[in-house]
Amino acid sequence: MWKLWRPEIKGGIHVCGCGHSGTSILTRLIGAHSEIYALPGETGIAKKERYSIYRSNVELFEQEAVRHNASCWVEKTPKHVRNLRFILDCAPDTKVILITRNPKDTVASLNRRYGSLSKSIRRWKFDNKRVIHWSTHPQCITIRYENLITNTEPTLAKVMQFLDKDFEPEQLNFHSQQVTWYKATQNSPLDGDGAKLEGQGSPVNTDLQLNKVLAMPAAITESQYGSEVHHNTYRNYQINQPLFNNIGNHRKYLTGAEIDRISQTCGALAHTMCCDDMDAFSS
Repeated sequence: MWKLWRPEIKGGIHVCGCGHSGTSILTRLIGAHSEIYALPGETGIAKKERYSIYRSNVELFEQEAVRHNASCWVEKTPKHVRNLRFILDCAPDTKVILITRNPKDTVASLNRRYGSLSKSIRRWKFDNKRVIHWSTHPQCITIRYENLITNTEPTLAKVMQFLDKDFEPEQLNFHSQQVTWYKATQNSPLDGDGAKLEGQGSPVNTDLQLNKVLAMPAAITESQYGSEVHHNTYRNYQINQPLFNNIGNHRKYLTGAEIDRISQTCGALAHTMCCDDMDAFSS
């Protein structure tokens, strides 16, 4: 009932979906537009579903957009897919970009982070059920990671049309300007100059580790992720690279039995999400 007495908030752009589905790279592509400022890292401003926190941070985001000569902002927090009713109630003109990815590749990546195939499968199913739920909402659009990677310009142009912006070819060169979005903890500041999100603590910066990784003579590989390379450092590395195709990468990290298990538990949901291309998740 709070909607009856709390004023609506001016909306921005939220990118969300299951983690490890391409939310970061999509946000970088959108944020490379001349009129859009991409907020670094994951803000998590809607997770507590508190109006005062959401409003104060949106106001901060608007100030940051103006400071960066942009007319609007985009942020990505994958788990905001679980808070979209709250977000759209607070700010009905919000634009939401949902992204989904082959469950085998997503679960394989999550599994290397969590060390639990069951947990990884549960997250993919839970979050993608929310994607399906919101996919028909007029303020939401859903894209597939595979289309973004293999058919980048038309897919991104579709997103920009939804955002009422013209696609800019320079968006494809997002990697030409390096950024450091992710810190050693999830309590990240808004950016490096001290602006801080409401309700969040002090960060531990991983800039030095990132610089060391970027200076390596050869590109780091996913085999180093979770061992000598910290999770957030690897993510920083990824978002500073040109788009690369790692579709089908699950074969390197999952056994045949694990792949079969994902197919059995996620297959029906995956086909529901991809009814226009029934073979899209079979690779």
